[in-house]
Amino acid sequence: MAAKQRTISVSEFFAKNRHLLGFDNPRKALLTTVKEAVDNSLDACEEAGICPEIWVQIDQLKQNRFLVAIQDNGPGILKKQIPLIFGKLLYGSKFHRLRMSRGQQGIGISAAGMYGMLTTGKPVKILSKLSVRKPYHYYEVQIDTKTNNPEILNGKGDGVDIAAKNAAAYMEKHDIQWERYYDVEGDEAPAEVKSGTRVSIELEGRYHRGRGSVDDYLEQTAIANPHVTLHYRDTDGTLKVYKRSTEVLPPEPKEIKPHPYGVELGRLVTMLKEVKTGTISQFLTQSFSRVSSSVARRICETA
Repeated sequence: MAAKQRTISVSEFFAKNRHLLGFDNPRKALLTTVKEAVDNSLDACEEAGICPEIWVQIDQLKQNRFLVAIQDNGPGILKKQIPLIFGKLLYGSKFHRLRMSRGQQGIGISAAGMYGMLTTGKPVKILSKLSVRKPYHYYEVQIDTKTNNPEILNGKGDGVDIAAKNAAAYMEKHDIQWERYYDVEGDEAPAEVKSGTRVSIELEGRYHRGRGSVDDYLEQTAIANPHVTLHYRDTDGTLKVYKRSTEVLPPEPKEIKPHPYGVELGRLVTMLKEVKTGTISQFLTQSFSRVSSSVARRICETA
């Protein structure tokens, strides 16, 4: 019996319990995939101080199989971070900070990619660009559920860098899309999207309209975020554009320190172990909100 016991990776656990992540049925899986990708795009653009422009495209390949592609005009992703963000569960920058954000666990978009791999066997395709002068980074990634590590399938395991001058020919040859800015009135030529990220996931799902649908979610997202321009192309090829009504970004949330009343004793012990230097009074004033030097002194005297 002891010989049969082994460590279970977080990816393996969620692969067998994907209902915990919102992938319990095909209809919900399609909506969850779009939501996680759009949330990531909104957060990336807002943190970089960019008015978000997001493209959402859903193509029906055959019955109950869809290709979901989401692109933004955000800052892009560093090359070495791309496989980890899209091919490793519980990898992110938001979990360790106490501030409001749309996502925190680093599990959303990588879980969507894992669901796509489990249902279709296809990897997640990511195209990212940091600036006009730098090349595109193109990756095809899937999660190794046994180890919770990314597997890069293209470029001999290193991905592909596409030089800007050769990008159009390479993308056409490999059927890779990169959206452009279009003037709604048709007066100006399409402009290049200078930076951003595009993610494509092929998955099993079910598309419907009405309440609780992808269409409904995107419409509500556009209403709740008036600083966003959202381009949505549905399975029929119909394009809907929700134009932004303001160029002013919402104020960025501020990071806070925990309040002493919200910290359990075990957490306090862990925090104390992490501090290498200083006094107890310095630890209390620097680690908690609303603890002044006089309050810290009273706590020490009482203790």
